[in-house]
Amino acid sequence: MLLNLLEYHWAEHIDDALILLSRNDMKTVPLAGGTYLLAQKDDSIQAVVDLRDLELAYISEEARGICIGAMTTLQQMVDSPLLKNVASGLLSRAALASSFSRLVRNSATLGGTLGAGIASQADLLTALAVLDAEVVLRSGSQTQVNLSGGTFEHPGLALSGVTYKGKQERRVPYNSANGARRPNELILEVIIPRPAPSCAASFMRIGRTPTDVALLNVVALVEVANGLYQRVRLALGGVNMPPVRLLAVEQRLEGQAVVNPDELVHLIAPILQAGMAEFSPPSDFRASSGYRRISGLNLAFRALEEAITISRQRALASSRGDI
Repeated sequence: MLLNLLEYHWAEHIDDALILLSRNDMKTVPLAGGTYLLAQKDDSIQAVVDLRDLELAYISEEARGICIGAMTTLQQMVDSPLLKNVASGLLSRAALASSFSRLVRNSATLGGTLGAGIASQADLLTALAVLDAEVVLRSGSQTQVNLSGGTFEHPGLALSGVTYKGKQERRVPYNSANGARRPNELILEVIIPRPAPSCAASFMRIGRTPTDVALLNVVALVEVANGLYQRVRLALGGVNMPPVRLLAVEQRLEGQAVVNPDELVHLIAPILQAGMAEFSPPSDFRASSGYRRISGLNLAFRALEEAITISRQRALASSRGDI
């Protein structure tokens, strides 16, 4: 509960929201879906800015990639025909798994999920980690200046207290977005480079029950082309832990020649065992670090195997002209 809430603002323009969020005299936070914010026990929050009218709920394909607005709900991502056809429907599946309550998915937004970070307990975070996503951030400012009266050549009246607005927009990699985001910055959208047609993804998770938060999840993304593993991405995440990219595994597999399915285990297993040596997930009341390490190794192998197999089949079909 926000016990000390004094102000509620319904912003109709992004610049107005940014001005409110940049105030220093009152702690002001954005209100997206509210599923995370309203459950907080942060008595320092004095004002909220409702973002629902900012026209940031969209999913579109543009030259720069697939763009998803910050106010897009998880349910809209689940239902999107575009996302269902990208990387084996990875984002739609991960959004569905992020909360098995449709009521929550109808309220929770992409921007709110990113803003909450690991506290959101969303499987979607791990999916974004392998897609080379970028987050668009915007900040605003309001400055008062005194204008002089001009000169003899350019006469003019002197004015005091003239207010002008400024803004700055930048794109940061998703993996560093939370660490790089400044307090007065607003998440506008996420941009995902469209994967190649032969690119395939696998998403797997472990929970105490099918509808519980993920003790561990893993996402593998693989692109097979010209007889090589051209692009490999592998990330693990779960409740109370940020997504972890296994860069050593990715670098070892990329550029390797494609092997037959019966030889796949001999290729993947030693690379995974070496690459996960430094994987140190947290322990909590749900599962120990050791359990997550062992489960992560098995889950990562299965996910990589599935993604490689599907991508290889797509590459073969593409070479025959079937797709």
